[in-house]
Amino acid sequence: MAQTIGFLGAGRMASAMIKRLLAKGYGVKVWNRSIAKLDPLVALGATACTTPADVARGVDIVISFMSDDTAAHAVWLGENGALAAMTRGAVAIECSTLSHGFVIELAKAVEDAGVSYVDAPVTGVPSDIEAGNTIFLIGATQVVLERIQPILNDTGKRTVHFGPVGSGTVYKLMHNLLGAVHIAAAAELVAVAQKAGLDGNKVAETFEIGANASPTGLMVMPGLISGNHNEGIHFTSGLRAKDASYALKLVNEIGIKAPVGQAAFDVFDATTKAGLGDLAQSAVIETIKA
Repeated sequence: MAQTIGFLGAGRMASAMIKRLLAKGYGVKVWNRSIAKLDPLVALGATACTTPADVARGVDIVISFMSDDTAAHAVWLGENGALAAMTRGAVAIECSTLSHGFVIELAKAVEDAGVSYVDAPVTGVPSDIEAGNTIFLIGATQVVLERIQPILNDTGKRTVHFGPVGSGTVYKLMHNLLGAVHIAAAAELVAVAQKAGLDGNKVAETFEIGANASPTGLMVMPGLISGNHNEGIHFTSGLRAKDASYALKLVNEIGIKAPVGQAAFDVFDATTKAGLGDLAQSAVIETIKA
């Protein structure tokens, strides 16, 4: 009989991972605040649950993929939260991009309840996850990692074990801050080029073959050129701003400076405050143009 996984969340990234798990033969119990998002997953074989606690009952592994600290706190520790319903010896896998401080706080609460905690943020966009091409950035004990490794192997292409709980989050936050830098810089390139009268298609083509191209820059380039920030949204400007803010909080806690990352955050923060936070990350070009 296939193992059943509990899953908290059904957003873009979460749904992609659930589809991957179902395709690999796992059973999936899933909860999401917006019930309508569960319908496509139920059609594929997932079981809808009414509360996070219902997800956690009777399973050995619960995976969470939430938007931020507040949402993660609610599903794990809030009313009808998953943790209170988990059995001792179970494993909580947190794939969300959360602040480092909250990860440490959450991990302590989980461990105090007799449950093992793994911080396992991932790389890539939803299509990467659904295709099994994501990389898990792990913070956990070696014993717990070995226990969940088969599931990670089935859902991703590689696992990188950085060390104890929290270390995977350290890398993910700085990785995403670097992405913010790439996008903001690419937006500056396009904004200046267009203002100077350069052909947008030639700018995009030349960027792609140049030494400064990056996967992140290439991903947002069509939106930067066209100005269409409403289609093909893999990740929003608001979520990028959130991740960058968490990264800068970590930087401050460690006691070093990140002036380049700060500048990128400022652009995404201004974009979000301008009401463009739900649009694609290419929307930052509107802030630069303004």
